[in-house]
Amino acid sequence: MPKTNFQSAVFTAITAWIMVYFMTLYNSVIASGEFSNLTFLAALKNMWIEYIIIGLCAYFISTPFAKHLAFKIINSNDRQIFIILTIQVFTVICQVAFASVIGVYHASGFNSQIIPNYLRAYCLNFAMAMPLQIFVAGPTARFIFRKIYANNN
Repeated sequence: MPKTNFQSAVFTAITAWIMVYFMTLYNSVIASGEFSNLTFLAALKNMWIEYIIIGLCAYFISTPFAKHLAFKIINSNDRQIFIILTIQVFTVICQVAFASVIGVYHASGFNSQIIPNYLRAYCLNFAMAMPLQIFVAGPTARFIFRKIYANNN
């Protein structure tokens, strides 16, 4: 796992790319009600501003805060998988909060229905983001990261 700030930035970039791509895909399907081959390309085309925002939020805000919260309920002597999963859970909770603001703004702007729109977006996004992070993005990002930095250990 990351040992330097640069490695942390690389790991965050990988994880954020996976999450933002699949969450953009998911939200596109939710918004349009359609799912076709073009949806995959549209998500890839439309994800970049969100990727930058979410990547920066993850690196500077969510990950440090998630680690702080995680180590309030676990300690560094616990099994590595428990540490990873606890940090992932808290990271998803934080990141979905940021991403849902972006999603609500894109979908309907900030209007008189902001609170119900935000709560709906948060719940829908959280329901997808948590299993996506635990079962797809997290393991895939760790695999890619280990391949990149295999010779540095």
